[in-house]
Amino acid sequence: MESSREFNFNAAFLELSRIEELDSLKKSEIVKVAKHYGIEFQPLMRKDEIKRYVLEYLVDESILPSTVLEIAITVPTDNTFELKRLEMEMNKEVRLKEMEREKEKEEREMQMEKEEREMQMQKEKEEREMQMQREEKAREHEFRLKQLELGVTKASDPKVGLDTGGVRCF
Repeated sequence: MESSREFNFNAAFLELSRIEELDSLKKSEIVKVAKHYGIEFQPLMRKDEIKRYVLEYLVDESILPSTVLEIAITVPTDNTFELKRLEMEMNKEVRLKEMEREKEKEEREMQMEKEEREMQMQKEKEEREMQMQREEKAREHEFRLKQLELGVTKASDPKVGLDTGGVRCF
């Protein structure tokens, strides 16, 4: 659908004398001009690239004075979008690298915490084993003491004979 302003090749292009007039056109209008003159271009090209082809063609065909091309060279093309896109890509890459480093840092911290937990568990296990050994030695010691007490008691009591498995020997 055409916009409210009427696109007129004769008024817009055959009488072009200033680059600002071409700059004011939309990309679709510049594409129409390029097609009108049979100028080949890639559809995915940016507006300023197509405009440059049109200007070069119009100067080559003496439709526009060569000064227009000289002005076009000195007028900076609008690369704001491209620069912004590149900046965004770069920022994205930086963020991805930061996220990757952060993830690696978290993984290292998690690994260290895991190793610390394992060491703590091993230490606790060893302490439990040592405590069990001490308790076992204490029970054995207490058992020997009881045996010694009973042995002394048996030896001092003449009624108590040697333990013969429940059989009394007189």
